[in-house]
Amino acid sequence: MTGQPRRLAESLTGSRPVQTPHERVTKALDLLSRGLFPFVETELKRVYHDKWADSARASFRKDRDANLPHGDTIKWDAHALLAVMWDQWNTVFRHRLGMFERSLVSELRDYRNQWAHQAEFDFDDTFRILDTVHRVLTAVSAEESEQIQKAKDELLREQFREEWNRAARRKSRVRDKWETIVIYSLCGTAIIYQIQDLVDVKKSWFLMACVACVFVYLIIQRIKPDPVIIGPHECTRCGKIIYGDSCPYCEPSASAPEASD
Repeated sequence: MTGQPRRLAESLTGSRPVQTPHERVTKALDLLSRGLFPFVETELKRVYHDKWADSARASFRKDRDANLPHGDTIKWDAHALLAVMWDQWNTVFRHRLGMFERSLVSELRDYRNQWAHQAEFDFDDTFRILDTVHRVLTAVSAEESEQIQKAKDELLREQFREEWNRAARRKSRVRDKWETIVIYSLCGTAIIYQIQDLVDVKKSWFLMACVACVFVYLIIQRIKPDPVIIGPHECTRCGKIIYGDSCPYCEPSASAPEASD
């Protein structure tokens, strides 16, 4: 969903659409970059002193290094930070962090590459990424770890709310089906009973059979799964009004920028 329709939807509904997993991961990687780069630069300067920038560039791929400014200024992103930490671990970072944090860095590198290639993340993947980012930021005492914790809490609340609503809808559908079966069965039985009183049984069997068939047909029509809805309708997941089969609020945005490796 592009930016302008998204802002229009926000103004009409009065609330922000539900964040997609890709958007959550993007925000987590941004917070990781903001919280991690002061630590990375400090540790590089502690070991390499004035040559820290050149040592950091040695960990980048040549095609990425060509786009980096010279001097002591490096435009850090999640890819660059994780690459430097992994490549310079034994020389620089193992003195402050342990093997557990090294495994977290490796895991985040893999997830970041998946994100850059527009991979789809489910709830488990998204929460795992947020939790791993939180652990890394906590290990380096970054203030951004608090924002990641809030993002984790928000994701858990939304997942719990979704599971609760799904269970409530499922229970409501089962209850509605049984109510339909009972009501239609009682109505059909009452009509057949009245036919028996008014008409001779031998002469009314065809009429009673027709009534029974009609009510069985009505029951089947009422309890069968709902057809695909075309036109404006409410999304069963987020509750927003949508116009097609897929919900632009729940599914990953096709307009999200693709990052390079």
